[in-house]
Amino acid sequence: MRFSIDQVEAFVLVARHGSFSAAARAMQRSQSTVSVAIANLEIALDTELFDRSTRRPSLTAAGEAMLLEAQALYDRSVSFERHGDALAEGIPTSVTLAVAAPYALIQPVLTAFATRFPHTDVRLRNPAQGDAAAAVLRGEASVGVAFAVPDYDETLAFHQLGKVIMAHIAHRDHPLAQIARPSFDDLRAHRRIAYDAHARALPTSEYLQSVQTWTADSYEALISLARSGVGWATLPRLLVRDELRSGRLVELSLEAYPHTDWIVSVDLLWQRRRRLDAAESWLVDAFRRLKISETSPFGQSTTR
Repeated sequence: MRFSIDQVEAFVLVARHGSFSAAARAMQRSQSTVSVAIANLEIALDTELFDRSTRRPSLTAAGEAMLLEAQALYDRSVSFERHGDALAEGIPTSVTLAVAAPYALIQPVLTAFATRFPHTDVRLRNPAQGDAAAAVLRGEASVGVAFAVPDYDETLAFHQLGKVIMAHIAHRDHPLAQIARPSFDDLRAHRRIAYDAHARALPTSEYLQSVQTWTADSYEALISLARSGVGWATLPRLLVRDELRSGRLVELSLEAYPHTDWIVSVDLLWQRRRRLDAAESWLVDAFRRLKISETSPFGQSTTR
């Protein structure tokens, strides 16, 4: 049995459009070419796909049975062709991002990238110690997204994407949750759970110390530990909004900042002198258009 992709395409499009002439227009071929393609496919399969006894061809029972597989084969052939076109245009096969911030912040860009570059694989990396800048400098990632830190290397370009609110949280049964306005001394008396890269690097984090600190490089791990009540943590509020609403976790309103949120910037990073390919350039441009913002419990926007 031998058949061609053109024959499968003709079969799918005749079934889709309901006539040989309409399929011919869609394929930009003559009607006779489409008719011959269908006839040769029926010979190859040794079965009739269309009932031609009526004015408009209709699928036979065999045609109905074969259509789903034919559509899948046709869709794959279209994808294969477009993949080849992308390679011919110099579209890269993959791009690597170092992400040391919540993925929810950048999901809109990733979703749009999947549509714009369907044949380019994305590799998301959680950089060692949360250091996205180092990963970009070493060439392990072409683009980085991370909470801002002072003094980037001069070879790095950066752009502020916006700002998010960091919340100090604990389980509702934790001793700190019973204190209306915990002081820094109160925090120091209890186990701290910290994102490894934030424990020392973020601005003002030097005030958030404890007699004992557990660290992790996963937000999921930190939230799980906080839920268990083993310690207090400082996390992007957007990651724990549901737990705060349910009351399972409680936000600690610190004595030192009764009317102020701890706000940190989120930066986009790339190498200044490195020539970006088409996919990387698109990502940088898309991220630069992204506006990350939150509204605090006091009604203030983080990016106003």
